[in-house]
Amino acid sequence: MGNIWYILKCPNGYEKRYIQICQKLVEKKELKEVICFEYQQLMRYGGSWHLVTRNLLPGCIFLSGIKVMELKENSLSLLPCSRPYLKELCQDGNMIGMSKGIINKGNTIIISGPLKGRERLIRKIDRHKRTARIEIPFTGESILVTVGLEIYEKE
Repeated sequence: MGNIWYILKCPNGYEKRYIQICQKLVEKKELKEVICFEYQQLMRYGGSWHLVTRNLLPGCIFLSGIKVMELKENSLSLLPCSRPYLKELCQDGNMIGMSKGIINKGNTIIISGPLKGRERLIRKIDRHKRTARIEIPFTGESILVTVGLEIYEKE
């Protein structure tokens, strides 16, 4: 039998606490995986650029496994879902790293990073903030999420 995926809804800012609770179930072999997706973004402060990590979907933790009965009994909000598309974008664990690209005659070309070959997902680029809004499938519909993208050349 394959793994069943769930979304655990939790209050924004309490993700780490909920992940710790769920990790105990991983140790008991009741869950296989606990994921809180994050992304990297370049931010300028203190006169220099820094790579910071942010939650991709605040208040959402993904769980996979065969048994999740103990969580349901604790009256936590669990929603069944399919395997998260975001897993395909993660290159290092559950982190979506920075992508780098150029704009050539109005077309975005990603040179490196998780968006390479996935330019069709990009809906909006903010060159000042070094981010891109991408459209991904999520629980049967499409949502926009922010990921890091540095456009270092425009022709």
